[in-house]
Amino acid sequence: MKYSVLFGAAILMALSNCKSKSDLPPEEVARLWQAYIDKNQFSEARELSTGEALHYVNDLATYNQKDTLAWENNVMLNLQCRIFGDSVYCTYHFEDELGEPIPGQLALRRIDGHWFVCRTFFDNDLPVDSLDNGANQLFPEDTLNDVLE
Repeated sequence: MKYSVLFGAAILMALSNCKSKSDLPPEEVARLWQAYIDKNQFSEARELSTGEALHYVNDLATYNQKDTLAWENNVMLNLQCRIFGDSVYCTYHFEDELGEPIPGQLALRRIDGHWFVCRTFFDNDLPVDSLDNGANQLFPEDTLNDVLE
């Protein structure tokens, strides 16, 4: 009885603290995703990734299997996200070791009401209207199948 009460309390505590990471606003998903990448927590980063970004995380995980270097904490400075239907385009910068800004960009896609990082590399900056008269917007060169991978 004593153990079942403790077990039940532990389950309730876990459930009360459990909020889907993808229920977060796009800015928070982008920050959390970057933090996971910085700490080589690729399993967690995969949970927030789809499409090209998922391939990127998988490549990093393969490359970093033997990485023994300490992780870096890159802070996304001046993070600005613009929403285009079910797509978000975020720009930011990191500071290098000399304090110089290094620009970065991410795209997120809303799938089933949750935000996922879908792109890390861009040829063009803004998404294009490609489906349903703008209700579902994709980024250049994306297809719906790429995003849902």
